[in-house]
Amino acid sequence: MNSLNRIKLQCLSLAGLAAFSHAASAHTGLLPTDGFSDGFQHPFLGLDHFLVMLGLGLWASSQSRLLSKQAIGLFLLFMAIGALLGLRGIGFAYVETAILVSLLPVGIALSFPIVPTLRRTLWGINGNSACNAPALQVRDAGTSVTAFPRRSVGTIKHGSQKPRRFSQAIILTSIAIFAAMHGLAHGSEMPAAASAYAYISGIVSGTAVLHFSGLALGLLFRRINAAGLIRVYGTLTGLTGVWLLFAA
Repeated sequence: MNSLNRIKLQCLSLAGLAAFSHAASAHTGLLPTDGFSDGFQHPFLGLDHFLVMLGLGLWASSQSRLLSKQAIGLFLLFMAIGALLGLRGIGFAYVETAILVSLLPVGIALSFPIVPTLRRTLWGINGNSACNAPALQVRDAGTSVTAFPRRSVGTIKHGSQKPRRFSQAIILTSIAIFAAMHGLAHGSEMPAAASAYAYISGIVSGTAVLHFSGLALGLLFRRINAAGLIRVYGTLTGLTGVWLLFAA
């Protein structure tokens, strides 16, 4: 893809995100909350939700398969838990601020891919250990790929594996907290009626569509050497979060 086509794609991305700017205030209390269809539409109509949920999928596309599954699954689970808690009357005074703050780590993670991540698991296809598996590949949010030389299982376990697991635990914990805040905001606005549970199911389904759409787009952008668009998206997400925080 030449530079001219990349500029065109970036302009289209900017225009697409700007089209959602009118929905920045289309948040809790302003959209209908009756039934599955209303819940399914909500993640697409709220700018903050849209950016975070699609951004999480884009971020997951640069992670290992296990971590991407854990991140998406954890977000969906804790968002549903948060919605149910909100439906039961449990609230948090700064839930709206927490939702806007969630735009910032998503934007930073996509804009500044500082820490490389493992693209393959430590086990081979047939269950072979890491010492018999092919060389591990590292890929950041850009397009560069570096193959590590083979290392023994002991080196991986006692060397880089513990810090990596600790950082992943922090990431997954943050994802769970922000997902619960998103769900709590939805649940607190709904009446305790049978349609509320259908609405929650719709929100979870719509969120899953955005997650997997972001995942597919991220993989596609890397395949066509247009991963710079992910950084553009991340920058816009972070700036939007700052704007909404000051405008709130």
